[in-house]
Amino acid sequence: MKGIVVTIFMLYCSMAMADNPRTQLVVWAKDGTKVAYALTEKPKITFTETDLVITSNGVEVNYALENMARFTYEDNTATAITDLRTDKASFKLDGESLLFPALKSNSTVTLHSINGTLIFKKSVQKTGEYSFPLTNLKAGAYVVTINGLTYKIVKR
Repeated sequence: MKGIVVTIFMLYCSMAMADNPRTQLVVWAKDGTKVAYALTEKPKITFTETDLVITSNGVEVNYALENMARFTYEDNTATAITDLRTDKASFKLDGESLLFPALKSNSTVTLHSINGTLIFKKSVQKTGEYSFPLTNLKAGAYVVTINGLTYKIVKR
């Protein structure tokens, strides 16, 4: 059944995109946040029993289906994970780095391994841009938390 729904959805999207070209895939959460992926990066959409899985540039991000509202295609050149409430990018994958373009002062960023081990924690004292390199991380799943918003990423 899930395969039929996905197939119909993909056919609908391809017809809609033929008339009105889109530049990004947008995943909408029930809490109002959204995450955007540039179509030039060829994001791959798959599903598990409980998650929507987006793979782009060798990084896999899982979204719990119970927290997701929908995903759409839009015409926009922004290529970051975006918080709809502020319309600012929470973070984006920039090559081998996580780039936080607009962290507010007193923001906290943590990175945990999938088994819960704290890999990285940073409290930002002043507003601005911050980058965390992924090159030293082993392949595997990680959880990124920014001021209470949580994302699962996979480094391959």
